[in-house]
Amino acid sequence: MVTPTHYSSIPTLDYSKSQREGPERDAFLHSLRDILINIGFLYLSNHSVSMDIVNKVIDYAPKFFALPQEIKDSVDFTLSPAFLGYFNVGGQRVVHARSGTEGPSPISETREQFTFAADRDPKLAEGCPEWAKQDGTGLWPPEEVIPGFKAALVDYYEQVEELSYSFASLIAESLGLVPAAFEQWFDKDRKKMQPRVKLMRYPPPTDPSNPKETGIDSHEDRGFLTFLLQASTVAGLEVRNISGEWLPCPPVDGTFVVNLGRALEKVTRGVCMATSHRVLSPPGPEVRYSVPFFSNVSMYVRLADADPQFPQEVWDMYKARQQKLGRPVEWVYSNMDKQLAGLTRLTYKVKNHPEMGMKYHPVFFREVFPNGPPPKASKINGVVA
Repeated sequence: MVTPTHYSSIPTLDYSKSQREGPERDAFLHSLRDILINIGFLYLSNHSVSMDIVNKVIDYAPKFFALPQEIKDSVDFTLSPAFLGYFNVGGQRVVHARSGTEGPSPISETREQFTFAADRDPKLAEGCPEWAKQDGTGLWPPEEVIPGFKAALVDYYEQVEELSYSFASLIAESLGLVPAAFEQWFDKDRKKMQPRVKLMRYPPPTDPSNPKETGIDSHEDRGFLTFLLQASTVAGLEVRNISGEWLPCPPVDGTFVVNLGRALEKVTRGVCMATSHRVLSPPGPEVRYSVPFFSNVSMYVRLADADPQFPQEVWDMYKARQQKLGRPVEWVYSNMDKQLAGLTRLTYKVKNHPEMGMKYHPVFFREVFPNGPPPKASKINGVVA
């Protein structure tokens, strides 16, 4: 039995305090360390992303989803080798649990989303491994249909991307490492990486009496860090603390919700904790909009190579948490963690979207599914990684 934790709401950190030397910065780093080890979620206020561009994105979100369906379908993600574009989610999805097992979820997820990024080289040169081809150019609606949309979203993308690397250095420092400790997990040339962002629309449930219809079922993000902009006043995000309680994480003006992904958990050998969360469909008639930015590691690293040299104080905090949870202290990597991250990432994408694998990665697809495609392969069966 896990004893109740000391927190019953999501804490807030003021990013501006980390940008100047002195007692306030020291306090910021001390609080961040506790959040990383024991909570895994926080609100980040007074961040470095321009509020003008944030407000543009908030304004564009409902405008994009209000476009005629034929316009949205013209940028459907199945038309993109880079898995970028529009995706209308409905029905059961495939779940990849911590154990790496797969299976249909009893939860029916309903939402629309548009995945975007700054354009990248898809690395289609002869001799490039198949998994190096999953980055590329996005799909965008015509400029005349929604003027300024692409420019605003790419501007937002680049600013949050810069914040993500800055915040990674603060994480390292708070854990007693040098600020550049996590640089080894990113490409030196940032333009060789392509984090993903999603505009998301959560409508009210089609059947309010069905408790198994929701926005997103309980999960942990696979990447390094997530910076979530809650782009409307409609709540729905919930976070599970280590006592097993679901805590509301309502929208707060001027903040990002930051949560730790599985990749960060793995490169810290479990010290940083990826936390389960979910999104409940709004009760209606209001619609929820949100914009998560997913940072990730380089495709050319192996997570199982991690050997962080934390001070004893950090290891002691980690051990105390594991003992409270009744979990083993020794971190064990899976076989997938011993593979290059790019290979692992494409494997998940092809498993979640076999029809995309057949279309764009046929040789790789046959390696993932040597006995042929799974029954009823359909884009509604998965979520883009």
